[in-house]
Amino acid sequence: MDEKARNVIIMSLTGMLIGSLLFIFGISITYSIIPLIIYFLIAELLYISAFLATYNNYKKKRTHIYMYLMVIAVVLGAIVLYATVQRIL
Repeated sequence: MDEKARNVIIMSLTGMLIGSLLFIFGISITYSIIPLIIYFLIAELLYISAFLATYNNYKKKRTHIYMYLMVIAVVLGAIVLYATVQRIL
């Protein structure tokens, strides 16, 4: 595996981790919905950027790990969306 692919994988996983941690912090705040929505938007933007980074590299070099990372980003985005909707309602 070349250095560029390794950097893309690490940055994608880091973006998803930071998005998840920020969302967990946002959902733990119970007194207001506004911080939850802000942290939700930040997490979703991080998931989208991780997805797009892996997708652009998947177009150049078709590797199964890129597809796996894209699936993880979509699943995490769906879980965060579901948790946010449940918390708001």
